[in-house]
Amino acid sequence: MIVIERILQGIDFICIWVGKLAAYLVLLLIVAVVYEVISRYVFNEPTIWSFEIQRMVGGSLFVLVLAWVLVQKGHIRVDLLYQLLSPRGKAILDVVLTLLIVFPLWILVLPNLVEWAQNSWAIHERSSISAWRNIIYPFKTVAPIAFILLARAMVTTFVRDLKTVFRGK
Repeated sequence: MIVIERILQGIDFICIWVGKLAAYLVLLLIVAVVYEVISRYVFNEPTIWSFEIQRMVGGSLFVLVLAWVLVQKGHIRVDLLYQLLSPRGKAILDVVLTLLIVFPLWILVLPNLVEWAQNSWAIHERSSISAWRNIIYPFKTVAPIAFILLARAMVTTFVRDLKTVFRGK
């Protein structure tokens, strides 16, 4: 059991590390927004690239911190009934919902995300949103990487919930 717990702690460490590192993308996002606002409203010279940068950085930030939030138990729940349950009851509910909803969805979604990124790389996809026509395949790669990391965090949460179900708090 010590080996399993070390593996779970290792996955948690990676999720937290990636999340904290990704949090610095907020600074890049702020710079892009401030630059665009000053450029547009002070100098009357809007950029063609700022919106694309904001979209790519904001999207990357959003998906890269998902696993961190899960590991830190910072996600939002509807606690109407959940708060009334014991720790073991919460773990049972989490295990059941993970088996019925979460894992089947991952089996459907993850291969599609990987294919989506692979297709983007294969055609060297460029954005059609702005005249800048920037490359977007590296940013499309962030999504499957982030969701693989999230899947690992979900597995660690699931294993810990199973431990609570069978051993109690």
